[in-house]
Amino acid sequence: MYDFLNRFLSLGLDHVWRKRLVDSMDIKAHESILDAACGTGALTRLILKRHPHIPFQLTGIDLSPKMLHIANASIQDKRVHFCLGDLEALPFEDDMFQHALVAFGVRNLENLALGIKELYRVLEPKGNLYILEFSVPPKGLWQTIFRFYFHHILPRIGKRVSRHPRAYAYLPDSVDRFPSPVVFAKFLKDSGFIVSDAISMSGGVCHLYHAVKSDRSL
Repeated sequence: MYDFLNRFLSLGLDHVWRKRLVDSMDIKAHESILDAACGTGALTRLILKRHPHIPFQLTGIDLSPKMLHIANASIQDKRVHFCLGDLEALPFEDDMFQHALVAFGVRNLENLALGIKELYRVLEPKGNLYILEFSVPPKGLWQTIFRFYFHHILPRIGKRVSRHPRAYAYLPDSVDRFPSPVVFAKFLKDSGFIVSDAISMSGGVCHLYHAVKSDRSL
């Protein structure tokens, strides 16, 4: 259901956005990658497809056993390991990963500051953080259309096609509550990251954030 909601919410563009994230990564041999809030492994599958031969180690973590079951069943690769866990209390050592990724997961955190702090902790100095998240487009006609679809069309369709219509109401509300791209980029900076990019996609419906953990030696 989660993957379907993201696909429905994005009009099918979520795959394109994930691919752009993966294409922007510079993965080297023997590096460790964290796919946090990995869901059913959509982002992991794209990484494996993009890098079929590089010997890295990827760990996917999520709160949902059902999603992890789907991920395990659909991904058979010795480089990948999935585990049950909370992004706000990651069960990993400090400075463990060279890359950490979160696709459409940070806006669902109960404590955003704690989740970002955990991502900072498990990344090594100069490690890369990539975040994909929905956002509200800038003021104008596109924002008007976007809000009308989100708050009027989407919930009505959800009531007809889903056994969980509340989820369709939750998604627009969660996007509205999430910090604007400018505010979120500043939040990452205040959390110790150097923000390299905050790329607007599809007219501002989604943003791709790339941040680097500060080098403590500097």
